[in-house]
Amino acid sequence: MVARPAQAANLTIAAAADISAAEHDLSDSFHRMYQEDSARFSFGASGALAQQIANGAPYDLFLSANEAFVDQLAAAQKILPDSVRVYAYGQEGILWRDGKTHAISDLKEQWVRFVALANPKLAPYGLAAQQALERQNLWDILRPKIVYGENVRQALQLFDSGNADVVLTSYSLLVGRPGAAIIPPDWHKPIRQKAGIVAASQNVEVARRFMTFLASPTGARVLAAHGLKPAE
Repeated sequence: MVARPAQAANLTIAAAADISAAEHDLSDSFHRMYQEDSARFSFGASGALAQQIANGAPYDLFLSANEAFVDQLAAAQKILPDSVRVYAYGQEGILWRDGKTHAISDLKEQWVRFVALANPKLAPYGLAAQQALERQNLWDILRPKIVYGENVRQALQLFDSGNADVVLTSYSLLVGRPGAAIIPPDWHKPIRQKAGIVAASQNVEVARRFMTFLASPTGARVLAAHGLKPAE
């Protein structure tokens, strides 16, 4: 356990929706490591959160599922350049209505009426899903069936509400669900997830402590338990 730090604070973290299932474990483990510090998360699509930060939203830290958004903000001096690093690698998952494992070609079957995924323009998991379907020569065939959520959580909500028969989303949101499977990683570009401290933050030192926590064995175990590959 780390000794009580100076300048303890409550962090406000803009985080990609793919780590929403890990929220409790991350905040609890961070608080145990740095006893006076705590973290509050605001989840959304990485692209939407990046726009908010660019427009001055009062976040302390940005955990993006797409490295490009962090790099762009760092180049614009909205993120501290020396704080930027990869903290995890995402995995694309798929879940079918019947809870069974299917060949990806079964997406063409008539019983599959709608396929849910995150908006590829806003969410890297949506882009990875598109790339995977293109790799399997299915994208153009399936486009009339595709319904979009703004982020991975909304895509999963479309599935859970019965408005889609299959969902392609972050595997981190599917961990523990019967039939959930990982899309082969060579079907899409790597989902490199980057973190960076917001330049206007009043809690920079505390944000650095959270970055240290994420890179620690404890942080890595939390990420791995929720279907993310920790950065080496």
